[in-house]
Amino acid sequence: MSNTIPQQAAYCLLYKSDQKTQNKAQEQPQSQPSNSSNTEDNQARNNNNNNSNSNTFWQEFEWTPGQKSTVQNILAKNLVKSSIHSNLSSRGNFLVEKLDKEAHLNWDRFYTSHQTNFFKDRHYLNKAFPDEFGVVYGQHQSPVEGENGAEQKQNERAASDDCADDEIASMDVTALPPFTIVEIGCGVGNTVLPLLELDPIITVVPNDFDPCQEPQGEQTNRSSSSSSSKRKIAVWGLDFSKVAVDLLQQDKRYIQAAQKDHRAMSAVWDIVDSHPGEIHPELESCSDISLLLFCLSAVSPEKMGQAAAHVAATLRPGGTLILRDYGRFDEAQLKLGSSLGKRLSENFYVKHDSTRVYYFDLDDLERLFGQSGAGLICIEKKYIQRVYKNRSDNTERRRVWVQARFRKPLLRLSS
Repeated sequence: MSNTIPQQAAYCLLYKSDQKTQNKAQEQPQSQPSNSSNTEDNQARNNNNNNSNSNTFWQEFEWTPGQKSTVQNILAKNLVKSSIHSNLSSRGNFLVEKLDKEAHLNWDRFYTSHQTNFFKDRHYLNKAFPDEFGVVYGQHQSPVEGENGAEQKQNERAASDDCADDEIASMDVTALPPFTIVEIGCGVGNTVLPLLELDPIITVVPNDFDPCQEPQGEQTNRSSSSSSSKRKIAVWGLDFSKVAVDLLQQDKRYIQAAQKDHRAMSAVWDIVDSHPGEIHPELESCSDISLLLFCLSAVSPEKMGQAAAHVAATLRPGGTLILRDYGRFDEAQLKLGSSLGKRLSENFYVKHDSTRVYYFDLDDLERLFGQSGAGLICIEKKYIQRVYKNRSDNTERRRVWVQARFRKPLLRLSS
C-alpha cells in the first residue's frame, strides 16, 4: 500500500482541525497532557511543582547512547512517510508556503477557539531565573543580608502593599527609566498578567560587571556596595495574533495597569517582518529583560535569523534575553516525525491545528543569538529533560526543552 495520500485528503488533513482531538483536549483537566504538543508549555510551567499526590510525576533524565540512537532511528525510518514533499510532490511546496503565509490566521483561530483557557499562568520565573526575576519578585538580597534581611524585606513589602498606588503616583518617573520587561509571544497574557500582579515598585541594585568581559557560562556577580534605586516595573506584551492581544487587553488586571498606572503596554508584532522600533518608538533598546518563551519555534527556520535580530533589538545594553522552547527529540517530535505528511523541513512540523513547531538543539540557539548571529553574549544554555511517569497506566513520556540566557553587551565609551 502506498504512503502517498490524495491532494484533497491532504488539504483536509492540514487545514481542517481534528474536531475529536480538539474536543478531547478541551475536556481534559489542564494538569493532564492532551494530544496537542502545545501542552508541553503547560508541563514546562509546572517544572517546579512535582506533586507526589498526582497520578503523574516527573524526574530528570539524561539520554544514554542507546536511547539517543533509538530516537534518531525512529525519525530516520519515517523520513519519507513524514515528509509533506514526499507525499504531495509539487503540491507540498504550495502547502508549505500557504502555512507560512497564513500563520497569523492559524494562531487567530487557535485563540478564537481556546480563548484564555488553554495555557496556565506562569508563576515559576523567579525559581527558574532567580538572577533576573529575583528582584522582580522582591527576593533579591545582597550576600551580607542573610535570612534576617530577607525576612525584613518581606515584611517591608507586605506593609507597603496598601500604598503601592500612591507611591506610583508620587514617583518622579523621569528620574529613572522603568524596569522594563518585554514578552515576545505573550499570547493572552499568561506571563504578563502575573507580573502585573506583583509589587509595581522594585529596588534595583546596580551590577558592576561588563558583559563584554564575562566568560561564557559564568554567573554574574552583583555589587552589594553600589547604591540601590527604586524603579517602576513596566511590562510589554507582544504577540503575532491579534485575537490573543485583544484578549489580553480585555483583562481587568491589564486595564488597571495600563490606564491607571501607565505601566502595561501591548501590540501585535510579527518578529520576522518588523523591527521593534516600527511597532513603537519606545520598544527599541528598552528592555531590562526580554522573554521569548515557546515562541520562536513557530517561525520558519529560514526566517529565524531575522527574527532573532529583531528580538535582540528590544534589549537595552546590559539587558538579558531569556529563552525557553521545544528541544530536539522531544516525544512530541517523535510523534509528528512518525505521522503522515507532517514534516515541513528538517525538525520543523505542522500540527493538527495548522500551527507549526520547530525542535531546537543548543547549537541552533548559539547560531541565532550568539556573536555570529544577533550579537549577544551567551551566559547559559542547556537542555531541560524530564520523563513524566503516569502511575495509573505505568506509561512514560519524555519531554525535552531548551533554555538559554543571552546578554546584550554594554556600550563602550570611545576614548
